[in-house]
Amino acid sequence: MSPVSVTQKRARLLAALRAQASPPGRANNSPAITDLAVHAVREPVSRLEYVLAVVSTDAGITGVGEAAAVPDASTAAAGLLEQKKSLVGRSATAVEALQATAGRAAINMALLDITGKLAKAPIYEVLGGPTRFKARAATAIQGDSIDAARAAGFRAIFVPLAPPAFRNQGQAFVRGTRRRIDRLRAAGGDEIDFVLDCNGALTPGDAQMLAHELESFHLLWLDEPCSPLNLNAVARIAGESVTPIGLGRRATRNSQFQDLLRLDAVDILRPNMGLLGITQIRKAAALAEAYYVAVAPYHRGGPVASAACLQLAASIPNFFLQEVPFPASEQDRRMRAELISPAIESPRDGFLPLPTGPGLGITLNLDAVRKYRI
Repeated sequence: MSPVSVTQKRARLLAALRAQASPPGRANNSPAITDLAVHAVREPVSRLEYVLAVVSTDAGITGVGEAAAVPDASTAAAGLLEQKKSLVGRSATAVEALQATAGRAAINMALLDITGKLAKAPIYEVLGGPTRFKARAATAIQGDSIDAARAAGFRAIFVPLAPPAFRNQGQAFVRGTRRRIDRLRAAGGDEIDFVLDCNGALTPGDAQMLAHELESFHLLWLDEPCSPLNLNAVARIAGESVTPIGLGRRATRNSQFQDLLRLDAVDILRPNMGLLGITQIRKAAALAEAYYVAVAPYHRGGPVASAACLQLAASIPNFFLQEVPFPASEQDRRMRAELISPAIESPRDGFLPLPTGPGLGITLNLDAVRKYRI
């Protein structure tokens, strides 16, 4: 049998199983979805955008979620709103059955939020946790100063790689990068750990040289050193250096994580909360656990997704570190604090406490949403 026919046969089988397991409508007298409201918001100074979803039910319980603004907030919001017709009338607790494509992260968070509220427990308890009682936090800096992030309680820092001027820059670029992070280490002392965020900008050759050069620096990991499209090149970088490699922020399917893991191309798996949501990342974490790989979700969106990240952290055994945005502008930080209560993005000595309320453990301030809505 040809590979194509095997794929088709498996697709038909999965479709049949889903049809049996996920009939439309509600089940077991659980609340039914009655409405979906979508809000695209923008931070006033950074101009960072993200999309918020509010799912209402006939039990009077609402759930909130967040999706990444991909390719932009307006397009993401429109795509998410298109899910309304297929959602209304269905069971609000059928988290696995509702396989939304556009904005699936927001829908997933919102339905789990509802499920937790019905259970009167945090999502991590519904999912079998807690596996820990606090989550290590990191944030990305802009420029070369760590003072504000350290004063805010962060003890792990993402350092953005200076954009390469051209491809295959060689030793001068590599050593210049080393000198830069050496200065940051001198400023931070032993209490600060660093991740170098390359954002996929390097060629495999430059990435390989940089990983080797930074071995004695002991980065937490080198993030997205080059494009993961050439998996063999990425695996070679991971295999020839002791510097840990983080990958996965652009992956949208668990098969892509499986490819990274099978080739030993990744040491820290970086699934994107704004694209995938809690349930899909838990599945990716289960794959990673089988390969002894830690998980540090990628998150540079809003505070609702921050709450989802903390729920995830407390529900998986191989969580390592959670990235949390810390805007440079006080105005942007004030907006994030206005959007939800209680405040959850302020670490103490490098760690964030877990939310204790039911569901996501937060309340969305709709007045603030309207204030900052695009």
